[in-house]
Amino acid sequence: MRDEPYRWIEAIQDRQDYIEDQLRPGSPVVGLTYNEGMMLLTVSRGQRKIFEVHDRIALSAIGHPADIERLRMLVTDTASVQGFQSATEDINLHRLTNYTLAPAFKQAFESIVGEAYIIKMLLAELGSASKKNQFTGINFDGIVQTNAAFAVIGGTASIETGMQNYLTAAQTDADRDLTTALRLGLETWAIGKELSAREPDETESEDTELDTTQMYEIIDDARKEGEIEAGVLETAQHGANKFRLLTPQEIETAL
Repeated sequence: MRDEPYRWIEAIQDRQDYIEDQLRPGSPVVGLTYNEGMMLLTVSRGQRKIFEVHDRIALSAIGHPADIERLRMLVTDTASVQGFQSATEDINLHRLTNYTLAPAFKQAFESIVGEAYIIKMLLAELGSASKKNQFTGINFDGIVQTNAAFAVIGGTASIETGMQNYLTAAQTDADRDLTTALRLGLETWAIGKELSAREPDETESEDTELDTTQMYEIIDDARKEGEIEAGVLETAQHGANKFRLLTPQEIETAL
């Protein structure tokens, strides 16, 4: 009986390694702010990957399509119920992530006799007069990280670090329009895509040494089998609902 805790720890490590192997080839997701709101961006292949949760909240994810849909419906239905039972003002990202999504992720990951969710999720909440913009990332083990300026999700921590380093160097607090934000998001996505294509031991350096031309070559290659998908939460949108998907024309203009 004394070795039971060690068996559990070993099982958890094996589960983590397995999930990261499954997530590694997934298309990264980039979230960043611009002067009229917030953006979530990725390159999808057939299945939509960016969704509205509520008026000021959107999400994207990488992982198994069934797990993404199951958890997307969980958080969307929870937001709808909360809005019906109380008020729409009571629906916020902190409550949805810390009381709904994170516990579900953590329980599934640590219950080694059951199936874990093969997923990482990124959510964005557009601030209001009394609240600031916020990105929240949820790891497959239930760990939550928040950032007001930008956030990324990729198959492994080292892939995410490489993308974060690029965004940090690009001065993410600078004022930028939609087109500039879209280009920066695509370049960051290309960094993540390049790192995800490498062998696991090669991503530890977190350094891609890519120039802009190489980044857009990666983007062009990805578009042969998929399409750029970007959703925004815009302060200028009329009404309570602030979410919309960018049109193909808006994306082509940026490129």
